Amino acid sequence: MKSNKKRLTAILSVILVAAIAIGATLAYLSTITDEKENVFTFAQNIKAKLDEPNWDPDEGENLTPGYEVKKDPMITNKSDNGISEYVAIKLTFENGAGTTLTDAETAKLLSCLTITWNSNWGLKDGTATSAEQVYIYKNVLAPGQVSEPVFSSVTIKSDISDADFAWLAGMVLTHTDGCYTFGTHNATKCNITYAHHTNCEIFGEAAAGTTAQGGTTNSKTCDCVPALNHISIDPDDLCPTLIGTPVGGCGHTADASAISGFNIIVAGAAVQAGVEGMTAWDTTATVANLVALFA
Repeated sequence: MKSNKKRLTAILSVILVAAIAIGATLAYLSTITDEKENVFTFAQNIKAKLDEPNWDPDEGENLTPGYEVKKDPMITNKSDNGISEYVAIKLTFENGAGTTLTDAETAKLLSCLTITWNSNWGLKDGTATSAEQVYIYKNVLAPGQVSEPVFSSVTIKSDISDADFAWLAGMVLTHTDGCYTFGTHNATKCNITYAHHTNCEIFGEAAAGTTAQGGTTNSKTCDCVPALNHISIDPDDLCPTLIGTPVGGCGHTADASAISGFNIIVAGAAVQAGVEGMTAWDTTATVANLVALFA
């Protein structure tokens, strides 16, 4: 028995020595690297810029029929993190006092205007005569790219009626016989055309205030242009005595429904393309997310 115990002790001793030898080798041939902290942060937001490079505010202050005003809302993808975008523009039509028009008023306003719409934008919220309309650009914008304008210009139609022009501008429409006083008429030098926005009070005629645009009374024509003057037959005589002088208390009244000027308010929005179902400009997700940004 003693012999066996000694033998077992000897074996255990050899094993222990072997274990120590292996541990020393691993310690000599191994190392530990420095820790790396992998921090993930998010961009503050995607970026977009709304611009109207050809818009001159001064040009919108004195509109006349047929005059074209440049207005070209467009969006630039300003993201600096390589993100492509789908973009939208919201238009809100207001009266001259800054109150949003009704849809009926918007329809009437748009019937008085010529707007050069761009077919690369699609109307996706509202109708073509709604007071609020959202258009989405049909092409994805890569970083740095600029969209085409949703429209390029706004023009008062050259053939707009006097009544509609007065409605737009908030001008007086009605005239009475007592609205103007006149000097002595020189019949040999002056054409007796009397100019008004609506029915004309032709000088010296019993049908004052009743002659329609383009109509005549005793060969005297109502030309109905926005002015108070008479046309001289003799270029050296401008017929100053035939220029009507307005007098007070004559019963001028403005159309109560007149919008007295108008504003087109433009706002822009952008979403990241290719995520959450926003794989095309007209997908349900793209439209819903862009429209929601204007809420």
